[in-house]
Amino acid sequence: MKKILCIAMCLFATGVIFTSCSKSSEKSSASAAVATTAQPVKEKKFKIAVSNAYMGNDWRQLMIKSLKVAASKEPYRDQVDLKIVNSENSAEAQSSAIDAMIEQGYDAILIDASSSTALIPAIKRALASGITVVTFDSVVHTDGVYTVQTDFVSMVQAWAKYLCTKCGEGAKIAVDTGMPGSTNGNTIYEAAMKVFDEYNMKVVAEYASQYADGICQEQLSSVLAANPDLDGIFCQAYTESCYSALTQAGMKLIPCATFDTNLGMVTAEKNNMDVIIGNNGPGIGVIAMDIALRVLKGETVEKDTYLSAGLFVNEKDKDIDVGMPTQVIKEGVNCWKDKADGLDWPLFPSTFSKVQISADDISDFNAN
Repeated sequence: MKKILCIAMCLFATGVIFTSCSKSSEKSSASAAVATTAQPVKEKKFKIAVSNAYMGNDWRQLMIKSLKVAASKEPYRDQVDLKIVNSENSAEAQSSAIDAMIEQGYDAILIDASSSTALIPAIKRALASGITVVTFDSVVHTDGVYTVQTDFVSMVQAWAKYLCTKCGEGAKIAVDTGMPGSTNGNTIYEAAMKVFDEYNMKVVAEYASQYADGICQEQLSSVLAANPDLDGIFCQAYTESCYSALTQAGMKLIPCATFDTNLGMVTAEKNNMDVIIGNNGPGIGVIAMDIALRVLKGETVEKDTYLSAGLFVNEKDKDIDVGMPTQVIKEGVNCWKDKADGLDWPLFPSTFSKVQISADDISDFNAN
């Protein structure tokens, strides 16, 4: 009897031990499950590189600063590892930079191109390596590449119509060809010349501003010296460039079509200039980054994206029909006396709102 009792007690004790171990094991498993599900699931962070042809003017510096600021903000901060490489407006140097990015295994490469054709071999090597390629601003068209560009044709038609309206049919004008070899420069020039031909405008001089204020003033000063009876200026540089060249030549202010800078907008309003100012939003690189990210995440994206340009005139010209909407230049709204001269605002067309960047966020773009 004692033997049977002893065996029963042993079995009971063993059952307690097994039950206890089983409950402990279940508790540990439950804790592990809770710990596992509590961990946030991180999205993949994509490596994206930017190959910029050159940094020769304020717009390029502002474009790069906008990319840097955007990459530090939501929604891009936790999704993008961004690297920027600037070249010296050489297709050879930019091709080498792209090849280095291929070797470094980037997921996407954004390209503001020095040439519409010379970069194609390097771009094809990137595509063959499975890299997403987005060209923007000065674009390259080839199979497999996404492009993002401002609709310069519509903008330039509006510029040219304004100039023809203000100067009158058959007037004498000077035409800026922009940057030699640039896709944008060629597009802008060709679109403008078609309108000028329709209005029988007399193009008495051409010059290349290279989108730089100093070069524009120098080139335009030579044009004005040879053509003191000039009626208007079609300029791919800036309002302040035209204003300075005209005043230094001792000439009256004549109608101009120009690109946007903060100083140019302030100058235009202060002097009540006859001017139409186009805005090629420097946030275009951010939009290119957004498109690359969407492609990398498997979304369907249009191959070619066109952005609407902003157009600005003084109050007196707000009712001139140029075929596109215009906004009145107003200090404190779209230009500021206390901000950087080269600030180009707005950064984005109104249709893009993925990231919020203020003028203060990018106003120190020269301090990169």
